[in-house]
Formats: sequence, C-alpha cells, structure tokens
Amino acid sequence: MTEKVKITGVPPQFDEAELERRVEGWTRVYRSTEQSMELVSACLGHEFLQKVIDKASQGYTITSTKHLNHAELYHSTYMVKPPAMQEEDIAKIRAEQKAKYIAHLQAEHARYHDMLRQQLIQAAEDKERKAAEAAKAKQLASIEKEVQGCYKPLVIPE
Repeated sequence: MTEKVKITGVPPQFDEAELERRVEGWTRVYRSTEQSMELVSACLGHEFLQKVIDKASQGYTITSTKHLNHAELYHSTYMVKPPAMQEEDIAKIRAEQKAKYIAHLQAEHARYHDMLRQQLIQAAEDKERKAAEAAKAKQLASIEKEVQGCYKPLVIPE
C-alpha cells in the first residue's frame, strides 16, 4: 500500500523581506570576493603602473584585502570597481535572486498542487474501495440469506 499523502501548511507566498535577505547574502558574497574587483596585470612594470593609473582615473581603487604581485615579467593587483559599476552588478544580483526566488515559489506551489491532487485521488480511491467492500458484504449477506432459506435445517435425531 502506498503511503497516505497528508498536506500540512500552505505553500509559501512572496515575501519582500525574504527576497531582501537573499539579495543581502549574495551582495555580501559579491563584496567580499573578486566579483567586485578587476584584476589589473601587465608584463612590464611601467605598463602595469599605467594600467593602474588608468583604472584609478575611472574610479577604481586598490584593494586592501589582496596584495600586489610583483614577479619577473608579471605584475598584478586587484582593483575594486567604482561604486556605479558595483551598483550595476548588484542590480544584476537582485534580478537573478528575484528570478530564483520566484522559481522556488512556483515550484513549491506546483508541489503543493501535486500533493493535493494525490491526496484527493487517494481519498476518492478509499471511498470507492469502502463502497465496493460494503456492496460486496451486502451481496454476500443477501446470498447467505438466500442459501439459508432454500433448505430446511439439518435435523439429526439423538
């Protein structure tokens, strides 16, 4: 026998606070990783310095969490994107998280619909089974009554 489906609770509804919690979590990830930065590198020192100057003039800043790398024929550092670029990235994060949240809500609603459908099917099948069992019992009782009425009881003298 299959396990009975019993729905508890209701499917989740859109909650702006939940969306903001998700966006804030991913924004923290964004700001604490290289996603909010750009790697600036060059083979020669003067090329590297010019790239850093060019990025700085565009609003980039040197990060304090990543160190400068000066090796033979390789110089690099991460530079933090300007606030306007970060806001664009965060707007994309917000859109992605909203889409994922909506997809999650839609999946949960579909799951609840499927569970309710299964619960109603099981209830209908149980009702049909009980009705069939009652009809069968009634039919057997009627047959037994007819059988008992056809013959005289067996009498055995003592």
